Amino acid sequence: MRLVDIHVPEGVEGAEEYVVVTWLKRVGDPVRPGEVLVVIQVEKVAYDVPSPVSGTLAEILVPQGEVAQRGRPLARVAVEEEQAASSGPEGPPASPVAKKLAREHNVDLREVQGTGRGGRITERDVRRYLEQRAAGPSVEAPAPARRDVRASPAARRLAREHNVDLREVQGTGRGGRITEKDVVAFIEARKAGTSPPGERTIPLAGMRGTIARRMHQSLHTAAQVTLHTEADVTDLVALRQRRSHEGITYTDFIVRACALALREHPRLNAVVEEDHIRLVPQVHVGLAVALDEGLVVPVIRDADRLSVEEVAQERQRLVGRARAGRLTAEEMSGSTFTVTNLGPYEVDGFTPIINPPEVAILGVGRIVEKLVVHRGKVAQRSTITLSLTFDHRAVDGAPAAAFLQAVKRRLEAPDAL
Repeated sequence: MRLVDIHVPEGVEGAEEYVVVTWLKRVGDPVRPGEVLVVIQVEKVAYDVPSPVSGTLAEILVPQGEVAQRGRPLARVAVEEEQAASSGPEGPPASPVAKKLAREHNVDLREVQGTGRGGRITERDVRRYLEQRAAGPSVEAPAPARRDVRASPAARRLAREHNVDLREVQGTGRGGRITEKDVVAFIEARKAGTSPPGERTIPLAGMRGTIARRMHQSLHTAAQVTLHTEADVTDLVALRQRRSHEGITYTDFIVRACALALREHPRLNAVVEEDHIRLVPQVHVGLAVALDEGLVVPVIRDADRLSVEEVAQERQRLVGRARAGRLTAEEMSGSTFTVTNLGPYEVDGFTPIINPPEVAILGVGRIVEKLVVHRGKVAQRSTITLSLTFDHRAVDGAPAAAFLQAVKRRLEAPDAL
């Protein structure tokens, strides 16, 4: 028998770390080629990790809920010697064009340094390797793989509680395995002191790390300006109450209003790409969904072509998949505008941050009952605060204000939605 390492699939890109969401197999379970072993999360997107071979799950190296670095094996499968030899080692991640070029020129991709996202080998990397090989100097050998961490469950749990990197701990167990005593000794040697009662740390990794990087990128690359307005949604409240049995929410009406307004104001339905602004003909509205782990933004595609009922159905489907941790990369990519609604949390108004590379985002507050002058008389009306943040590099104030006004007017006359 031989052990075959199970890695993150080649097609999964986007980050240097991932979170193990759910193990579908236990140690000792038989596995077949293509059978899903575990679900992981990379950049807020869930991926299935199948087994490339038949055999028995011999060891789980990354427990459920743990954050691990790209390149680290997830598990090991015990296979028959003949199958292990025929399967061969798994090559590094590479684009299809890079693989084709490597085959044509007899290049071992393990000798090529990848410069693509997550270390992925691109066609340019292979061509650079070929040029260097033709010129004479040898290509630098790949760095040795980082040592995999073998530790007992108790050691891993203690390490997480005390923010200890197990790669820094010397294991004294069988085969260098790290025991709970090893972690205790490391903590004492580090003399980190005792944390206050009840204190815990949340690493900026996985989904939390992705959100931190994207929000930092957004604030430091875009010239963000926020406009606020108040809409009279008395008629919308009445309409929604009449249709509440259909499962339609205020968010569905707001998404529909934004989608129609974007069609009339295409400068807001755009993305910033390096040195240019791309106006997108399709209207794909991202909807911010709050989870315990952080924020995800599934996309309602062609929202301007959907009725309010169809928007509601798609929202329900996407939110369900988001809460189950099953959103795909396709379901979370390609948005041209985002809506974020904090009304259910009793927030009146706020300043939303743009979801890059988009140029605008609409923040929605709660519906408030107010006494206002309506048609010359004091009346009790339902109002809502709308906050539009836009990238002043791509859009000027007047076009942004015109778009916000268009959204407001649609919500004030909801029968047209």
